[in-house]
Amino acid sequence: MVNQTKRNMKLQLLFLLVLVWGCGTKKTSMHRATQLKFGVEQTRFLVGDVNNDQEKDTAFITLKRNLETGEVVFGPDNYAIDIEFSNGIPKISIYQSLGVFVVKTDDLNGDQANEIILFSQTNQGYWNDVTVWSFMGGNWNQIGQTKAFASENKDFENRIINENGRYYLIGEDPWELDALGGFKKTKVKIVN
Repeated sequence: MVNQTKRNMKLQLLFLLVLVWGCGTKKTSMHRATQLKFGVEQTRFLVGDVNNDQEKDTAFITLKRNLETGEVVFGPDNYAIDIEFSNGIPKISIYQSLGVFVVKTDDLNGDQANEIILFSQTNQGYWNDVTVWSFMGGNWNQIGQTKAFASENKDFENRIINENGRYYLIGEDPWELDALGGFKKTKVKIVN
């Protein structure tokens, strides 16, 4: 009977040690999870004269990234990437984006100021939402939109063509392949 009692006490002590050790490990894991490392990434894009004031304008993007995963980190009440501009030009906010690249393009609507193209990275690999923006009357207006498979620097070049005085934004169809097995090109008319 004494041996049985000693054995029960040893089992209870072993159980208690395992329980205490398990709680201590869990606390350490939770502590490590709260110590994520972040970095701030700032990018500047020269966008020409978008507001027709005869001065060159600049777009600025500041992102906070998780250094371990590379993912964009948003604030508790903000899930947008803000593109801010010099010379008092209002910002453009892009939602559900993992990164933004800005390209200057020519004047597409005859207002004597150039437009910009935004490449917004989606969570679908190398696919980007491509939008064309014009600054008119003190406001940004989206005048074209398509999708593009952008994996190399040349894929972020100007994607606008002029056919008989009409402008089109060139993209790719993620659901249809051409005869060579590449993504079929799309052509979307830009609204002037």
